[in-house]
Amino acid sequence: MALDFRSLPIDAAEGFPQAFRVSAGGRTYQFRLYANVAEESLDASAGGLLDLPAKGAFLVLSVDREEPAGVTTVLRRKLVPGVQYHASELALIFPTMLVDRRNLNGAGSFGSLVVGGVALR
Repeated sequence: MALDFRSLPIDAAEGFPQAFRVSAGGRTYQFRLYANVAEESLDASAGGLLDLPAKGAFLVLSVDREEPAGVTTVLRRKLVPGVQYHASELALIFPTMLVDRRNLNGAGSFGSLVVGGVALR
């Protein structure tokens, strides 16, 4: 059965780290994305754009499910393009992860593009 992925509200121009909430299947989830980049990788990045993952650089996703008793972490992973991840009742996919070095701890339209999708399993 093919899953019906919908776009996650990632705004790469807001920079990384970033966080947002998503409702799916009657539940609310907190998403956090951050880039972990070694200084050597920044020095070697051509034109400032990092195609993640790369040597010494990757994007990390954390997903927490909001529950009446508190928050439960359902996923924390390094991301690889095209790999489908399962976070409890969610399926997630990230086909594109391009981050401009200026969007590391900074906002602005520099050409960064991170695309992610979520579906109920």
